[in-house]
Amino acid sequence: MDLGQVFTNENVAEYMVSLFNLNNTATILEPCFGAGAFLKACMNQGYNNVTGYELDETLYKEVQEKYPDFALHNQDFLCTNFEIKYDGIIMNPPYIRQEKIDDLHSYNITKDVLRQNHLFAKLPRTANMYMYFIFKAIDALKSKGELVVIFPSSWLQARSGRIFEKLLYSECTLKQQIHISGEVFEKDALVEVVILKLIKGKVAIESETKNLEILNGQFVDKVFCAVNGTIDFNMRFEKYARVRRGLTTGFNTMFINPVLKNESSKKALVPIISSPKSIDGYSTNTAETDILFAPTNDIRLNEEIMTYISFWENHILQTGTPKILFEKIRQGVSWYSIRPFDSRGILFSYFVRNDMKFIDNSLGTLARDNFYIIYPRIDHMLLFALLNNYYTYYQLEKVGKKYGAGLLKLQRYDIEDLKFLNIDTISENDKIRLSELAMRLSTDGDESLISEITEVIATYSDVNFKEITNQYNEIKRQRLEG
Repeated sequence: MDLGQVFTNENVAEYMVSLFNLNNTATILEPCFGAGAFLKACMNQGYNNVTGYELDETLYKEVQEKYPDFALHNQDFLCTNFEIKYDGIIMNPPYIRQEKIDDLHSYNITKDVLRQNHLFAKLPRTANMYMYFIFKAIDALKSKGELVVIFPSSWLQARSGRIFEKLLYSECTLKQQIHISGEVFEKDALVEVVILKLIKGKVAIESETKNLEILNGQFVDKVFCAVNGTIDFNMRFEKYARVRRGLTTGFNTMFINPVLKNESSKKALVPIISSPKSIDGYSTNTAETDILFAPTNDIRLNEEIMTYISFWENHILQTGTPKILFEKIRQGVSWYSIRPFDSRGILFSYFVRNDMKFIDNSLGTLARDNFYIIYPRIDHMLLFALLNNYYTYYQLEKVGKKYGAGLLKLQRYDIEDLKFLNIDTISENDKIRLSELAMRLSTDGDESLISEITEVIATYSDVNFKEITNQYNEIKRQRLEG
């Protein structure tokens, strides 16, 4: 079971403990001590009055033997009632997305159970697990107590994070915000993190922001190369297109690439594009596809299909997972039906590993939820050109969430926030030119055509071709180099 454990590098733990401005008699709490990195750092820096909690019984037993003088408990921090308040709290809370919280039901942890606690009532239902831990920690602090916490920096852009931020600073004062990259965790984890030092209550202090990276075990100031300029387009994405996520099966093991041999069973099978790696160039025309098991109400279920469905139904009932399908089976509804939808449009992978690319899907091949599907409201190839150019790529590079190792994640609302050139201002000759270039990009896959598209668009912008090209290449280089 995934408990969201990503263990902190000892150097980072030592650095975080050093942020405390407390004397050595202070009471310190570690709500999820894991392998004990923070406990070791507290001991090394002279803190002896330390209390810790850990849900994982194996880790608890291993760590308890190392720190017999600390008050360590094998229980759930979130469900613990504290009789005392602490001077300082330090933690790396679990990295569990809100969609996965209910998977902890065997520990009596679900979103519904958590939200019965008044502490969490104001958190959005889309709050990730670390948000619950942080608010519980704040409650366990003394007035003007200090909280030092490390967690994903993506909260700064996420919609749920905006509510979280407002609630957080209604309870605490920010002392330090430290963005950190490099060897943060013991194992590679694709997250960009931030360390916050918070003081409980309203305190008259100046906050400080730092950007650090770890090089050879040392913390150094991160050097940024400035990227200046803004894109002077004002036509919103919604005027030219709409977007949705690709198809989610909820249970890929069953629905993707089923083994069905009868010819009559093939009516329940649909080709589906599962990964950006299966697409060569800028079109799905030659994409490698998987097979989706998609029995709908209008498909006759033969004996082979019924046997296949019965096998997986029994499996789901025995394991209790996936939970959504388990509940559908118990309710007696048609749990196995998946209805493919129109995917004719333009595909975009929400994870960018190197080059951005929008993919022409004029064929309408079904796409999985690794992709966004963009449906044009204007000429298909004209929109394809407005997407595949450095003005659009630069906007996405600026707002995407960096997850380390050059990985960039784009949310649906990042796509919806794009700004485009007003096509009413484009000459008819340039519209034809853009559509021709877009068609060649789709058929030939020649990346040099992106520069040509950008050159045409640049004649309608105050940010010239050379400037946008340099800006895009620079911001991309920063991402790829970490």
